[in-house]
Amino acid sequence: MKNLKQYYKELGRLVYAVAAADGMVQEEEREKLHAFVVKELATHEKSFDTSGMNKAFYVDFEFDLSEQHKPEIHEIVLTFNEFVRLNREDTDHDLLQRSLLLLESVASAYTRQKEKNIIEVVKEQLHPLILIPNHE
Repeated sequence: MKNLKQYYKELGRLVYAVAAADGMVQEEEREKLHAFVVKELATHEKSFDTSGMNKAFYVDFEFDLSEQHKPEIHEIVLTFNEFVRLNREDTDHDLLQRSLLLLESVASAYTRQKEKNIIEVVKEQLHPLILIPNHE
């Protein structure tokens, strides 16, 4: 992914959108997010920022910022999908798959239909990008 740090920020906002889709972020959703970032994203991520922090932890930070600022959920989904479309690389399949697993993990922590609807929109947009190499 081009600009991996920004990707993780976009993902953090998207996770917030899923968690907040029902109007309120639940503690179970926060716990699922943090556990997934530690166990799944950070263990596979080999890049670090200038302070030495694994870039996957930007998902957590951006989630927290979004929870404070409460951005528009529809805009978050559009921005994420556009960022991925413009910045993905042929080797991003596993990263995108883990990202979808994160979204599903958070949504299943406190199940609501609105959360599942957001994930379906993202999957619909990412599915062709995961399958087709980027030649832009």
